[in-house]
Amino acid sequence: MKKFAAGFFAGAMVLVIGTFGYLRLGLLDVRSDAPLPDMMARLLYAGIHASVRRTAPKAQNPLPRTDETLIAGGKLYLNNCVGCHGEPGKPPSDFGATFYPPAPQFPREGTKYSEAEVFWIAKHGIRRTGMGAQGPYYSDLQLWSLATFVGRLPNLPPNVLEGIQQHPAK
Repeated sequence: MKKFAAGFFAGAMVLVIGTFGYLRLGLLDVRSDAPLPDMMARLLYAGIHASVRRTAPKAQNPLPRTDETLIAGGKLYLNNCVGCHGEPGKPPSDFGATFYPPAPQFPREGTKYSEAEVFWIAKHGIRRTGMGAQGPYYSDLQLWSLATFVGRLPNLPPNVLEGIQQHPAK
């Protein structure tokens, strides 16, 4: 048992020293336009998803899932989110692809997050990804309407798409 513990400790020390050396020697490629190695991307996305799921509220959306709620959230989305996340019915955002990690293209991909998790992300942002906190600028009800809208992408009712494009928010 002592040999196992000593081997485990030695292995852990080699891992810590190796990681420290890798970082301090500048071997980590920090360019945002360089593709992520597959393993690093998987670790990054897994860490983000786990953190959001752990810290997001388990609350239910207080707004009804009506066309009016979707239109209100859609107007907020069109005025604030399309530059990075793409616009329904249009090609993906080139700008969103330059972020690290790339901004999800909700109109094409939808989201893997619940409405409560989308609300939390919109309110608090995600550090060092380009997704800023919107909580200081919008009310909780506005952010819940946005979460409702994002949660329905890419399958919005046609009248909702028409409603957000006819009457954009100011």
